[in-house]
Amino acid sequence: MLASLSPLTVTERALCRAVAPLVPTATWLVIGPVMWSVAQGTAQPTPMWPLPTQHVIIGETPSLHGLREFADHWQPLVVHGRLIGGLLVSGAIPDVSPLLEQIAPLVDALFYRRMMTRHVIWQHLLSQLMVRYAAGEERTALWAEVVVRSVGQTLPLPDRVNTVIPTRPLWPDAARFVELATAILHPDVIQARVLGLATAGVAHDINNLLTVILGRAQLLELDAEGEQRIDLQMIATAAEVGAMSARRLQRFAQLESLHIQPVDLVEIARLAIDTATHKLAHHAALTITESLDTLPVAAGETNLLYTALTALIVAAAQANPDGGVIQVGSGFDERFVWIEVADPGLPPDSDLYSVSIQTQRAHTIELAIARQTARVHGGQLQIEANTLRGTVIRLMIPRLRREA
Repeated sequence: MLASLSPLTVTERALCRAVAPLVPTATWLVIGPVMWSVAQGTAQPTPMWPLPTQHVIIGETPSLHGLREFADHWQPLVVHGRLIGGLLVSGAIPDVSPLLEQIAPLVDALFYRRMMTRHVIWQHLLSQLMVRYAAGEERTALWAEVVVRSVGQTLPLPDRVNTVIPTRPLWPDAARFVELATAILHPDVIQARVLGLATAGVAHDINNLLTVILGRAQLLELDAEGEQRIDLQMIATAAEVGAMSARRLQRFAQLESLHIQPVDLVEIARLAIDTATHKLAHHAALTITESLDTLPVAAGETNLLYTALTALIVAAAQANPDGGVIQVGSGFDERFVWIEVADPGLPPDSDLYSVSIQTQRAHTIELAIARQTARVHGGQLQIEANTLRGTVIRLMIPRLRREA
């Protein structure tokens, strides 16, 4: 009967019916944190999460309603190095490893299907939370909603939201949802990550500038004599030490991990525009317009992209203290999708003062954040300028590829 099941169409109940003749009656099939009674096909949250990674005998285990008594053998099911479930079989039984090998592709398909469905739901909820938080909704109310949706509990919340330890088992993506929602609803949490991102970006810029100084000093040293050569050697040595320090700072501040997922860059850009508009409300002579077209799905992390795009708009406003029109547009090609921010700032000029102003603008903290965001995503930050559009800064993020 197992041979007639396809990973593309199998359901949990159909798999339970196929496994039932092969195991004792009181057997549970675990897929993620959900237990399915093999005999009846009914489901309930598993009282054990994270799941044991090796064969053990399960005794009393905490569940939603106190302690549940087991005297069962836990047989884990690992596919491609990932623990996705297993069998909880009562009493002394023969080795079920051959059965686990048979049902592995079916359980893996079910686990992946549930994860993908839940992923779409969580991403939609996260987008809603970000919009509502940007619109000024209270953090405590939003956090209460997160707890209800993910943990299934209604809790009295103090003025300062504390960490909630759930008693209900969570899917891995539900735990990730709580983590991301916490970052959105707690500026201090996301602020620390953005600060690390900005620090790494600034360190990279400093390293690049010191490399230019080092190269020029070494070239001048070829034609220098006497005290000039000694002075240039001191400059080169100082530049080398500074570059090494910048590289150490960059390694220290780099992100430990990046949660890449399918993202709608246009949706993130509109949220960034709303946030930047609130921040720049005191700039009466400043106008922000958008011409955002539908883009292919990008591969990135929502929080970092949102922060980078907000920083680009704010940077454009800071570069135009007398006001003007900031235009936010979009585009894509075979490799990248991008959001571009155009402002009537200073175009390229050979005048030394103009070049100095452009250099200062290119190394502001806002552009450092955007540049480092592009870098950790495997993308690019392009800065162009012309007499018609002023300065155009384009944040380019790789398109989502099925093979990746």
